[in-house]
Amino acid sequence: MKQLGLWRVGAASLALVAAAAVAGTGHQWGNYRWTTTNTPATLQLSYKFSSGTTDWVDYYTAAIGKWNITSSYGKPLNLSSRGEATHTTGLACEPIQGQILVCSADYGGNQGWVGIAEINVVSGTTRIAWATAKFNDYYYNVGSPAYGTYGNDGQRQFVACHEIGHTFGLGHLDTKFYNTNKGSCMDYTADPDGPPDNRNPGAVDWQVLNSTTMYGTYSSGKGGGKGGGGGGGGGRPLEPAAKADPFEFRAVGSTPPASPEGLANGRFGRIIDYDEEGRPIEFVREQNGHTRYTFVTWAKGHRPEGSK
Repeated sequence: MKQLGLWRVGAASLALVAAAAVAGTGHQWGNYRWTTTNTPATLQLSYKFSSGTTDWVDYYTAAIGKWNITSSYGKPLNLSSRGEATHTTGLACEPIQGQILVCSADYGGNQGWVGIAEINVVSGTTRIAWATAKFNDYYYNVGSPAYGTYGNDGQRQFVACHEIGHTFGLGHLDTKFYNTNKGSCMDYTADPDGPPDNRNPGAVDWQVLNSTTMYGTYSSGKGGGKGGGGGGGGGRPLEPAAKADPFEFRAVGSTPPASPEGLANGRFGRIIDYDEEGRPIEFVREQNGHTRYTFVTWAKGHRPEGSK
């Protein structure tokens, strides 16, 4: 197995990530989650990797380990891997009902994306029925024109952590590539190694995952102590530094922030969100009684159809 970069969440990094958080609802992906109540999510993952030159199994295994820890905010995820899927290819990445499937294949440079995450939500509900994550080997394999940018340990750790993080129901902390890292793999970055390190989950991810609108008991309790805000158990978020806005969660059952209606269609459906460079990154489409949401991570410099 490859020697993957070290990661840790200590007191100093917790404070740093809290300072980077923004006011509002954190970065839950809409109102979507696997469970119907705020209980830990017990999830099974499988993989199907087409590439023989990038050992994605190592990065997949490491990412699951990083997301599966007991943090200072609790253990909102109980993850297990079923190993290699046998029903599909990495190129097709045919989903598995009730599970997460992680794939890789050479999807080609003409696609322009390095990673994709999709969740399928039962229409009329907020419950995730299945999820997939894909890595585009065109950018990561030896011999690729983009290998000098993406063919390194930090980029591979980042994309594995990032796309798998989406499959739990997390959105983006930030969609700017060139600002200061926020200490979480859910933050866009041109330099995953940092500092701060963006290759791994951060404290702000655990706050959201263990919130009462996802898989735990953590409540905003603004200004309160342990158990503040009526949420019970989790106490208040870390104090912000440098006069940053306090980190808040929405109340259980409240309406999630409105997504833009989307006035254009893109490759993966109706466009409902853009990154800081004006590129469409979130799409939605209705299919057979389900609603499929897609997050796309574009390669640096690529301008897809539908860009502003």
